[in-house]
Amino acid sequence: MLIKTQVDISGAIALTDLLLRKIPYVTNNALTRTAKEVVQIERDELKSEFQIRKQFILNRVQLTKYSRPDSLWTEVSINKNVQGGELLLTMFEEGGEKLPGAGSEIAVPITGEAARPTFAQTVRPSLLYKALNIQKHVTALGKIQYRGDRRTFVIPGVGIFQRNSGRRGGRSKRGEAKGKDESGATLIYSFKRAVPLRAQMHFVRTARAFVLDRFSIVWREEFVKELAGRARR
Repeated sequence: MLIKTQVDISGAIALTDLLLRKIPYVTNNALTRTAKEVVQIERDELKSEFQIRKQFILNRVQLTKYSRPDSLWTEVSINKNVQGGELLLTMFEEGGEKLPGAGSEIAVPITGEAARPTFAQTVRPSLLYKALNIQKHVTALGKIQYRGDRRTFVIPGVGIFQRNSGRRGGRSKRGEAKGKDESGATLIYSFKRAVPLRAQMHFVRTARAFVLDRFSIVWREEFVKELAGRARR
């Protein structure tokens, strides 16, 4: 006995077609969500690897290219364009050297002295190199000197010094003098022809490992979310 029957699969085909059309949107959402998580992961790693003195350093880790359903790729990178010069942070990925941007030497602030009292602090604005207004002077005897504001002067090939105030430290309750009448000067910047930057950032490795572990999970979650939204509609 021959039995013929028909099954209407138009609904299944329509649903399959709908799901296929939704895949780019699901993928777009998953890419954007994962990229934002990568930004936070990278910022957290920077805080553990470096002494962060300013929040804007962390903010330079950005989602620099957003995904779209018709352009399914995204980019997380370090935005190096900052006022005053290029950000050096990316050089810590593979290591290298910081070279002078102008002139033949770099003025490196001495930690523990007036320009940078502690390593965690930024250089005091009043003692920034450009704020010292160092100018060339010629003495009455024809000797060339370089002097700046705040009692600073330059010894070529060595660094920038600040003359000590020469003031006493005051008196104790017993009337005894505290401190001593200091003279001379203190080195606050040392001149270096180059500053080595060791490889201590793992931006690429961290991002790759995180995406390989996380993206498929996020994609499935976004797909289920889309199906649930479709079912409610």
